[in-house]
Amino acid sequence: MTFGTARPFGIRDIKITNIGGTTQVDLPAGMKLGFSDKVTNGEMRGDDILAEVVTVRDGIEWSLESGGIPLYAWALMTGTTVALAGVTPNQTNTFQADAGQCFPYFKIYGKAIGPDCAGDVHVLIHKAKLTDPLEGEFGDGEFFVSKCSGVGLDDGSNGAYEIVENETAAALPAT
Repeated sequence: MTFGTARPFGIRDIKITNIGGTTQVDLPAGMKLGFSDKVTNGEMRGDDILAEVVTVRDGIEWSLESGGIPLYAWALMTGTTVALAGVTPNQTNTFQADAGQCFPYFKIYGKAIGPDCAGDVHVLIHKAKLTDPLEGEFGDGEFFVSKCSGVGLDDGSNGAYEIVENETAAALPAT
């Protein structure tokens, strides 16, 4: 198989970074990073027929699923903080959601790697924002899986997103 040929990949890593690139949180149990172009279509009619169709990319719609979600990642995506209290072995982390909190922009990095582990594919969403609430459910005998989704916009220099295929596997960008 030659480089640049589509091949199956499996998720390996998802990271959330604040828009300034100074704070990063790993989703150690990241299960899915979904994405699709957000587009607007327009039609022009003439002589009672469809004469032209225009499609414009407005950004990207994304969704995340994770086995649980680190409270620090959720705080980064919602513009809040996590309070650490106590001492080991009785420490607690508390995420407190305030009404009226404006959500910030952040970056999402996803990495998938093939069965041969030689190359990889990275998805980089440069200016992401939550548009839907966090979903999660505790169930008897079930894993806690959290889900969230939003949109990604053009950041002014890198576009809304990039998909990068590496011939040799590479690490995701760090802070």
